[in-house]
Amino acid sequence: MKHAQTTGLVIAILIAAAAAGFGVYAWMQPLHHPAATTPVAQTSAPAAAVPTLSAAQALALSMYDLQGKSHTLDDWRGKVLLVNFWATWCPPCRAEVPLLVKLQAKYAAQGLQVVGIATDEQNQQDVRDFVRKMVVNYPILMGGGHSADIVNALGGDFIGLPVTVVVGSDGKVFRINPGAMDPRDAENLVRAALSLPALPPLNPAITTQATRR
Repeated sequence: MKHAQTTGLVIAILIAAAAAGFGVYAWMQPLHHPAATTPVAQTSAPAAAVPTLSAAQALALSMYDLQGKSHTLDDWRGKVLLVNFWATWCPPCRAEVPLLVKLQAKYAAQGLQVVGIATDEQNQQDVRDFVRKMVVNYPILMGGGHSADIVNALGGDFIGLPVTVVVGSDGKVFRINPGAMDPRDAENLVRAALSLPALPPLNPAITTQATRR
């Protein structure tokens, strides 16, 4: 009887020791927390604006040219329209104007019509002076506060200048190009909209020789 009591006491002591040892082990282990979720980087670009106009309304919106005559982009329906949103205070816009003059001169007979929309201009005379200086050969319309609405309605995001929208002869948007255009890419874009073949690729050897000169 005494032996059985002794055995039970030993077993109880061993169980208590094991429990105490596990408690010490658990206390010594570092707390295990779930890994923190990596924060999602936020883009600096503003959210796309909700269009306030339909595409048809945008093309039918009246704007005035530098002579005070009212126009809509639909006035040129049936032609391929290259609509360039620009400003006299925008350096890449000013640099792009000679390219647009060249495209208008070269492809007018094939059905191209370039239209410039002066954006965020405080003084119409500044636009007139610039157009005269650059010998612009395409119509310039004063966008007033409509430029962003037109670009957004046609499927673009108006977050900077220049912006170029190419509209097909059927009145549907063919391409939107934010920022200044590369001259060769711009010409190939016009040719594609006019259903003309792309320009042949440049010969690297000729390009290199021209660069060295």
